[in-house]
Amino acid sequence: MAQDTTMPKLNFKFWLDKAIEWGQATTLESQKDVCLHLPQLQEFLCQTYETLKQMNSIVAIQQFPLIGQLLGRLCWNPFVIGYDESQKTLMWCLCCLYSSEPQNPVELKANSWIQVSE
Repeated sequence: MAQDTTMPKLNFKFWLDKAIEWGQATTLESQKDVCLHLPQLQEFLCQTYETLKQMNSIVAIQQFPLIGQLLGRLCWNPFVIGYDESQKTLMWCLCCLYSSEPQNPVELKANSWIQVSE
């Protein structure tokens, strides 16, 4: 598959805004909204994974500086990670951000967060 680094900024912003809005899905409204959006979120996560797996972690973090925040927020949402496919795809995305030999503070932070999430 050809490299696609056109992860739509509007779509990315939409999902980051949703993840912030949902928080840890403690209200009935947020739980319903998560469940309503799970199929579209799963599609977005698959597209994100396809994009990230073709980049090294430095380029991915530079190109998508809020990717860690988005994935992190989604990992803390029990309704998102309760859906096996989302949990699996989230871990795949996180693995793309892992650096075996971190060279800077951003990579160190990403690695430490990924290790905590696993």
